[in-house]
Amino acid sequence: MKPYELLLIITPDHDENEAEALTNQVKSIIENGGTLLKVDSWGKKRLAYPIRKRSEGYYVLYIFESAPSFVAELNQSLHVIETILRYMVVQYEDDIDKLKAELAGETGEVEESTSGDEAETEDTTDDAETDEDVEADEDAETDEDAEADDVEIDDDAGDNDTEAEDTTESA
Repeated sequence: MKPYELLLIITPDHDENEAEALTNQVKSIIENGGTLLKVDSWGKKRLAYPIRKRSEGYYVLYIFESAPSFVAELNQSLHVIETILRYMVVQYEDDIDKLKAELAGETGEVEESTSGDEAETEDTTDDAETDEDVEADEDAETDEDAEADDVEIDDDAGDNDTEAEDTTESA
């Protein structure tokens, strides 16, 4: 199963309850053919350009996993729904395991409040990774500075040659 994301723009003609009903309808379509990971409702936003003479729409983002063949079925299902202005299904580019861990962390927040010891151990591992990242960034910056110094030296050498040529021409 591959991760995908779907962005819907729903007509603003309906109230938020009807938009939520459509969101749930699309959610059930996705759950029938795959695993829904996240639904993020962005609310009513202004469109970049008018679509079907409308300048606003409700934006909803779905992140899910499914077989590639299901995407074609999903496209057909979404094409039939008239209240959807635009939709786009693309392969999810970010780290899906990181997203799953975040989602597991959100559901684990209730568990963290019951056991504070586990929360402390998780925080210390995050700090250790951060320190390693900082050290790696510092090493990378040092290497970049060294390369920049090499370039400056090369530029200076070229300038001296042109000055020498200028003096010989005038003499």
